[in-house]
Amino acid sequence: MTRAGVGDDEGMEIAKILYNNTSLKKLELEGNNLSTKTARELAKALKYNKTLEFLDLESNALCAEGEDVKDMIEMLRALEENKTLLSLNIGNNKLEVAIGT
Repeated sequence: MTRAGVGDDEGMEIAKILYNNTSLKKLELEGNNLSTKTARELAKALKYNKTLEFLDLESNALCAEGEDVKDMIEMLRALEENKTLLSLNIGNNKLEVAIGT
């Protein structure tokens, strides 16, 4: 789904699917229109998902300028509980110092 115009409605549904995913290992959502709403759902999903190994979220708007970064921080904290994700690409998402960039 790279550069497919995927927005938050679809992004949040994809995240919800990851809760019970038992086979998907790689998800590429690079270059879409995902924002903090999708980051919030992905944070929840990553706490439960036990199969996803690669997640590409490059070039979205997970941290739009002037928006609260708490959802993105929650997504990164979820990685403390997730033991299967090996690669997370969050480049070009207007990440701020508060996130650790």
